[in-house]
Amino acid sequence: MKFIVEYTGKSEQRTLIYREEEFSFDMEPWIYGLDFEIAINTLTLTIIDGKVTQLGGFCGLNKKMKTNYNVPQSPKGELKVLQPEKYWDKPGAHGLNKEDWPVHVNIQTGWVCIGNPEERGNAVEFINNCVAVIDDNKEFVSLWLKPERLPKL
Repeated sequence: MKFIVEYTGKSEQRTLIYREEEFSFDMEPWIYGLDFEIAINTLTLTIIDGKVTQLGGFCGLNKKMKTNYNVPQSPKGELKVLQPEKYWDKPGAHGLNKEDWPVHVNIQTGWVCIGNPEERGNAVEFINNCVAVIDDNKEFVSLWLKPERLPKL
């Protein structure tokens, strides 16, 4: 699956929360409706009209994941799937990764990285406190999330 970044100066206006009792990320408000979903580990990204509009799902965090990686510089904009019509008639979530990507937690900054935190590319804040990094091959390399608060690790 390929992605494109469009820098617009605006991102989706949703609040990212971490539900400690469920070990999961969630958004408020949640929009019910989608064209299809993309799975990264056990998180799903909702696609509407070719654009990633929200995310949620299980992501257990623990102290073994502590790191000092920092989120890359990321202007606000849109994260879009290239040729989304290829996925409309295929039910279920479309997985981006065959094996789970590593999860890194910077407890000083509150950012969680799923994927490769050292990989560089085009970073975009597509939802408030949600950043995607897309490499030069239009591949998704990391997802950075900063919920309102992290659990105590």
